[in-house]
Amino acid sequence: MVLALLPACSQEDAAAPASAPAEAPALAPGKPADVGGRAPAADRALRITTETTLRSADVAKTAALLRQAANDFGGFVSDARVSGGDDVRSASLELRIPAERLEELRAGFSQYGTILSDSEKAEDVTEQRADLSARLRNARAQEKRLLDLLSDRTGSLADVIAAEKALAEIRDTIERLDAQHEVLEGQIKLATVKIQIVRDGDAVPKTAGDRISNAGGRGLTLAGDAAVGVVVFAATAGPTLLLFLGIFLGFFFTIRKIGRRFGWWTRSAMRPPVWYGPRGPVGPMAAAPAAAVPPTPGSASTEG
Repeated sequence: MVLALLPACSQEDAAAPASAPAEAPALAPGKPADVGGRAPAADRALRITTETTLRSADVAKTAALLRQAANDFGGFVSDARVSGGDDVRSASLELRIPAERLEELRAGFSQYGTILSDSEKAEDVTEQRADLSARLRNARAQEKRLLDLLSDRTGSLADVIAAEKALAEIRDTIERLDAQHEVLEGQIKLATVKIQIVRDGDAVPKTAGDRISNAGGRGLTLAGDAAVGVVVFAATAGPTLLLFLGIFLGFFFTIRKIGRRFGWWTRSAMRPPVWYGPRGPVGPMAAAPAAAVPPTPGSASTEG
């Protein structure tokens, strides 16, 4: 009985994403439908992230005002960083603000300082939200069926054990899906607002991508300068080096010609000297094979 129940549950779970769009509310009369059968823009789930850079004369004060603004708008500060010690030179804040009040907050940024840059990104997570909801709904239906099966106690002991194991697995799945659903809902309800504050007169901090791009540009510039320097040096010193090379070669060949005429520039004359000792040649040519030296008369080494 349990074996027949579990495949049916799995098939229903797999078909959940396809059945989810059928539960979308009908459009009001006269309201245009979105292209491709999608829900209208007003009904879509968006995960919004904004990034703003402000310039202010008092970074610490501006950061404090933005913290208070986050509380006033029903949000909170999820991350905050300052640099410069007592003399705060820059600060970065990450605020979580209710999405419906985001534009109201951003409209007042100009009162905190000069806006240097401002961007907004809206990620559509409608399908992801519907998929999670359907999977969670089906998992809870499976849990209910398994609980009903265990309460009836009509199956064998093996069926009961299999049902308890399946129930533990489905409850683990429910907890995981429920956590993912809560995180996604939080990201939809609360927009992420990233604010960078710099002090007047200071350079705007650059991102990692900007620093890498600038480093690559500087590297290419240095390589070009080095290549130009080599060409300039060759063009400047080349004629002088060629002149000295010509003088040296002329002197060398003249000395070699004179030496060959008088016999002191030959291979035999330039060969290292060899000295002969009692056991053969010694010196630089000691490794060369030596001719056998006949024994002298009266030598002590005689055959027995």
